[in-house]
Amino acid sequence: MVDPSILRDAELLQGLDPAALETIFNAGQIRRIKKRTRIFSQGAPAKSCHLLIEGRTKIVQSGPDGEQVLIHLVGPGEMYGIAAVFLRTGYPADAFAITDCTDLQWSAKTIKELMLAYPLIGLNALGIVATRYQDAQHRLREVVHQSVERRIAHAVLRLVQYAGRRVGHHIEIEVPLLRQDMAELAGTSMFTVSRVLNEWEARGIVDASSRRIVVRQIHALTAIAERAGDLKSRPKPHTDYPDSRLQ
Repeated sequence: MVDPSILRDAELLQGLDPAALETIFNAGQIRRIKKRTRIFSQGAPAKSCHLLIEGRTKIVQSGPDGEQVLIHLVGPGEMYGIAAVFLRTGYPADAFAITDCTDLQWSAKTIKELMLAYPLIGLNALGIVATRYQDAQHRLREVVHQSVERRIAHAVLRLVQYAGRRVGHHIEIEVPLLRQDMAELAGTSMFTVSRVLNEWEARGIVDASSRRIVVRQIHALTAIAERAGDLKSRPKPHTDYPDSRLQ
């Protein structure tokens, strides 16, 4: 049984009162999803949007040549599949469960009706899309202007934000990701990611011997990401990691 109060911190539903949250919760459908399940497929009609309650998912887009790009990592409280519903298009990417997940989904018709009843949902949705567009811009600028080592450092720091847990003096990234996932995040090859991680491991910066990366020197990793020559105008959401986020 999922408590409707869990919606209180969801990004799409910020600012809504408890009665509204209960109505919105009851309009949706809870689903339990096994890890490695494809939740929706690129190009398929966008019939529903999703709120992740527990677990981790990833959004992956494939090009005509079969090359894949990891677009977004979804954590608890985040929406996914929402833009396609509003645009009345097919899903622009695949969604996969990285771990066992619980999500709450609404049909396209239902979410539009809820938006009319609660206009704040529409404003929050606009903020979500704008934030993800901004993140995509940051990643594009990294690919154009930064060395591959810096891009990989930024990718690991994003993972710290996404799923980092402090263990003693270290930070463990709890999500099992393949080297290919890391390569897609950083815009490089799997071979290059392995080479750089091995170099960092030799320097004691990370432990990358398994699918779960352990960051042993967060300040050294941040220094690599933000070394001289970085874009001065770029916000730094991935370099400040207060302990309160890693409990």
